[in-house]
Amino acid sequence: MICNAVAAFLFAIGAVACLAQSPAPMTEWYYADGVIQPDGINPQEAREGVWSPAREWMVIFNLAPRETTATARFYFEDIPPRDFQQKLPARSPGRIVVHDIPDVVPPKKLYAVRVRCGTPIVVQPTRAEYEPWNPITHAMASFVAYPGPLGTKETRWVYADGLTLSSANPLEEWEWISILNPDERRDAKVKITFNFAGEQKVHELTVPAERVRSVDMFNLPIIPKNKISGPIIESDIPVVVEQVRRAYAKGVPVITSLYATMAYPIGDTDIH
Repeated sequence: MICNAVAAFLFAIGAVACLAQSPAPMTEWYYADGVIQPDGINPQEAREGVWSPAREWMVIFNLAPRETTATARFYFEDIPPRDFQQKLPARSPGRIVVHDIPDVVPPKKLYAVRVRCGTPIVVQPTRAEYEPWNPITHAMASFVAYPGPLGTKETRWVYADGLTLSSANPLEEWEWISILNPDERRDAKVKITFNFAGEQKVHELTVPAERVRSVDMFNLPIIPKNKISGPIIESDIPVVVEQVRRAYAKGVPVITSLYATMAYPIGDTDIH
């Protein structure tokens, strides 16, 4: 009896400690795909498949009745993460102009983001891409980031409309799946199953600890053009998954249209 009571007491202490370590609701947010391309960029020097100048803003709405500070951690493919802090006025949006902090976020590098704050916030990234000769935004994408904390739910993700287009028509559509592994200790072993009508194609990759990776579906040999798929992204640890699609006129190396969206997590379901 005494042993059982002690065990229950220790379990309760452990549970309280775990809860204390978990971020409160709406104080942690993620997205997995950003890139800053400088004005006047030479299309041949750009990241593969991204040929237009690009800028990004991160609007952070502080819902609390007092001023607070948010910390954005930026993750990259080949360098350690970097942090940036932004003060937020009470019950008002503030913003991080990502293209204005090149010492934190270098241009021409894929990046992903985690934002944390001591008060409830909402994070909304917005990206603008341009024709090199036109200062007016040519294509934009904006969405609400994904709320943490991450757990088993975030070990499987899905979205419904995977597609790359290339034919005799002028329109081409390129698509990327970007995957953030924010874990400080462990690499993520990731399997992407592309579900087409009547068949499946599998692509596997590793996302190192505190790094982001992007899968270029247009240039992935297993992906047929002009055929829709439903990708399921599975990982052995929690990750964050985002889809990005850009449209181009064949042979014209500037953006025509753009959208980006977070995938949907299904790791806590029995769907297989």
